[in-house]
Amino acid sequence: MKLTAQRLGLLTLLYFASCTYTQAQFFLNGNAVATNDSCYQLTAAANAQAGSLWNGEKIDLRSSFEVFVDLFVGCEDLQGADGMVFGLQPISTSIGGSGGAIGFGDVQPSLGVEFDTYQNLDFADPAFDHITIIRDGILNHNQPQGALAGPVQANANNVNIEDCEYHPLRIAWDAEAQTFSVYLDCVLRLTYTADIVNEIFNGDPFVFWGFTSATGGLNNVHEVCFSYTSFLNELADQTICPGEATPLEANGGVSYLWSPATGLSDTDIPNPIASPTETTLYTVEITDDCGNPFYDDVLITVDNDQFEVDIAILPNTATSFPASCELQLIAIPTPAGENYSYVWSSSVNSTFSDPMADSTSVVTSSDQVGTETYTVTVTSEDGCVQEASFSIENLGILYEVPNIFSPNGDGNNDVFGLFTKAELNDYNCKVFNRWGKVVFETSNIGQFWDGSFNDSPAPSEAYIYMINFQIGDRRFEEQGSLTLVR
Repeated sequence: MKLTAQRLGLLTLLYFASCTYTQAQFFLNGNAVATNDSCYQLTAAANAQAGSLWNGEKIDLRSSFEVFVDLFVGCEDLQGADGMVFGLQPISTSIGGSGGAIGFGDVQPSLGVEFDTYQNLDFADPAFDHITIIRDGILNHNQPQGALAGPVQANANNVNIEDCEYHPLRIAWDAEAQTFSVYLDCVLRLTYTADIVNEIFNGDPFVFWGFTSATGGLNNVHEVCFSYTSFLNELADQTICPGEATPLEANGGVSYLWSPATGLSDTDIPNPIASPTETTLYTVEITDDCGNPFYDDVLITVDNDQFEVDIAILPNTATSFPASCELQLIAIPTPAGENYSYVWSSSVNSTFSDPMADSTSVVTSSDQVGTETYTVTVTSEDGCVQEASFSIENLGILYEVPNIFSPNGDGNNDVFGLFTKAELNDYNCKVFNRWGKVVFETSNIGQFWDGSFNDSPAPSEAYIYMINFQIGDRRFEEQGSLTLVR
């Protein structure tokens, strides 16, 4: 046990420096390289190479899984070595090593499937290329505790799989039946039934999964190409705008069947175009070259809410304005920087200076008193639509000062002063006769001139008025000519 720990520690240090994290969430160690989006070469045709590939997230052995890949173990038969291992282990993502142990020797605890293409006589290997289900990295068949099932000939009809061909491999774990199965070239080759969580992994169900490979004094190219694994989400969920289309893309099979058909350009190709009108979960049945069906799904969410819109209003952030007041309205979409289109509208049909711009001006209605709502409709490049609204209180005409009045007691224009619904501050009103004498003055907004002076009716003639007051933080001064008519 102590020696094993030392070996694992050495191997971890050996490959940590060369470990890289790929777009497929795999750690590649040693000589392993990605050859495309789904294929990884673990060793080249060179002696003393070692490469491994481990997924960065542990899987839970309390759940069933399936792995569909294609194995390539090279073209050299008699001069080829050493093979590949599919492994499960909880230790790290940097395990690997060269030589006859195929990069998986003495990994404890572990469960592995050895695809051995070289006859190591000191390991009591059979003469044919073989498969063995092993535990704890024990590939030496002189140690019977290592072999859980096998060895058996890898291909049921051929002693050699170093034939320059890709060999379809299926690994299946049935968690309920606790059965581990290995299929190669579409044929079931080995099964092992046991409580592997407790018997091998000491009650810990969480393990890394991956492949290792190695060469020694002889070599071969060793490569693995992924078709499907049930613990990798191959199809990424997407969100689109109403009316938008998006391509779907499945791979790893010889035939495909998508459902439901609604919103798909085709249902039996790997890459249909999806344009659903509502949120839809699409499922694809993929059939591999062994006739095995496997499934993946993708959720296409149809949603307008991919950006937000606010409205800023100038000259200030007030919500009430008098009639005929010019306002500047600015639409602020988030995220910014995209090409949006704009349409402004008003609840009382006010006219905008530019109703198709992000920033526009509008004059508050002079004949509509009450709530006025401005709305901007914003459309993104993808066709998503958002609306934002801003309501103001149109105060109408703030105040009126008559230029003529007739104090005859008929109830019509009998008094003079400032007429308003607004709340005034610092109010002062003065009326002068034609010689400049003050005939009326008040600081009370509720007090009006009734046309009298010194308790006698003032004569019918022209007068001058001066009125000063404040509404909110705005100061007003009104002056002009007033005619008194009797």
